[in-house]
Amino acid sequence: MRLEPVGREHEQGAATRWAVLGVLCLSLLVVSIDGGILNVALPTLVRELGATPSQLQWIVDAYTLVFAGLLLTSGNLGDRFGRRGVLTVGLLLFGASSLLASTSTTPSELIAWRAAMGVGAALIMPATLSILVNVFTEERARRRAIAYWSLMNATGAFVGPVAGGLLLRHFWWGSCFLVNVPVVIVALVLQRLVVPTSRNPGAAHFDLLGAALSTAGLASLLWAVIEGPARGWGSVVVVGGFVAAAALLAAFVSWERRVSSPMIDLATFRAPQLTAAAIAMTVAFIAMTGSMFLIVQSLQLVKGYSPLTAAFATSGPITVVNFLLMPRAPALTERFGARWMVAAGAALVAVASLVIATTTVHSGYANLFVGFSVMACAFSVFVPASTEAIMTAVPKEMSGGASAINQSTRQLGQALGVAIGGSIAASGYRAGFVTAGLHLPAAALRAASSSITGAIAVGRRLGTGSRQVLLGAAHAAFLHGVRLALVAAALLACASAVYASRAIPSGRAAGRARGADATDLLVAEELGEGLG
Repeated sequence: MRLEPVGREHEQGAATRWAVLGVLCLSLLVVSIDGGILNVALPTLVRELGATPSQLQWIVDAYTLVFAGLLLTSGNLGDRFGRRGVLTVGLLLFGASSLLASTSTTPSELIAWRAAMGVGAALIMPATLSILVNVFTEERARRRAIAYWSLMNATGAFVGPVAGGLLLRHFWWGSCFLVNVPVVIVALVLQRLVVPTSRNPGAAHFDLLGAALSTAGLASLLWAVIEGPARGWGSVVVVGGFVAAAALLAAFVSWERRVSSPMIDLATFRAPQLTAAAIAMTVAFIAMTGSMFLIVQSLQLVKGYSPLTAAFATSGPITVVNFLLMPRAPALTERFGARWMVAAGAALVAVASLVIATTTVHSGYANLFVGFSVMACAFSVFVPASTEAIMTAVPKEMSGGASAINQSTRQLGQALGVAIGGSIAASGYRAGFVTAGLHLPAAALRAASSSITGAIAVGRRLGTGSRQVLLGAAHAAFLHGVRLALVAAALLACASAVYASRAIPSGRAAGRARGADATDLLVAEELGEGLG
């Protein structure tokens, strides 16, 4: 099959376009699987590599920091130099660093290779979505393609933990990284055969200073969010991280306004649809991620589920509902509009959080099943609609930057969800821990009342009767903290729903937004097309 050169319009048949989508989804899957597969392997890394709690955190966070920090830069690279080339480099780097991660002999080596994997993931993720938007130019087909792209992103969250549990049952821990390599090889071969390239024809030189400022600013922000719960939100280093992030991002905005060829045209944020959808997505992901992060812990720490059983219990109903509902999301968006789909999805996150909050130490799985299913409904209607709202708010030539903004909002929301939810739950645990009936030394009592993991560690040194009393108090306190965090998540999700219903323009409002200058005209036309 012959593909037209960069910058020229290329007509593709429907079969070819959907083949391109399949390759893009395969490339996306290898990135989305990685986070879940590692979470299952963390206890094994303690035994095999002697990783400390701090090192475990950085094995996870090195990837997240680099991934999120480079998203804006990588989206700009694709717009300027060609999206297929950036995707190729990202796949090569991700595959090579996965192979080397599997051979690590120390936690420090693994942290370094995880950071390299984050660079590869940052190149892959925005490229897949921006190629999709440039291949699927017809509104209805593009809406369906984004839904399937979102579905594949969600599928990785289920496949990762399950695959990790199965691999660890039969192979060594390095197999959790080595499994990426054959998938990357297949994706590389197929994308060279069927994926066309595209870029922004108006792109000039690469904005090196803008890339450095945005990367450092986002990385500082994520670092402060990640370290806040452990070091204390008022600690000097965490406050310094937030101050540095604010200063770097302010410098980035100032530079982008002055430079002749900016990395991101800040005029795109004048599109109400893009800004409103990005804010609504960030807030909803804070609520969604915080809820799921805490309840997965409670399944293992309170209910006694194994990692594999917990993965099936949480991701099983979510994946089934996603596969049933997400392909129908484009028709719902076409009928009701992105505004109400985003608002409804955020409202469902609130409902799911409140349902899950009814969990007690002795309750069964029924309410969790309902809560997970409602959460899946929320994801299925919210994510495709908000993604389309962001991607169609700008001309397709600028899709790389829009894709990076889309993914940055998710990463920021996920990091904040874990940090804020974890902090609320930890405070709730300490407040809800009842010491009555516990006859322990002062040091042991302090450790047990500080966290559930501390209580479990103390309990291992006690007799059966005392251990049961201690663990009963710890389980009740942990669920008390989780319940507070889930209620807070529900309130945040409600706020996101109200904001989306008011701030995301309807198709009619977008049509009235057509302005005088060329940039505003292009944005308004895309809004009119995207919201019908």
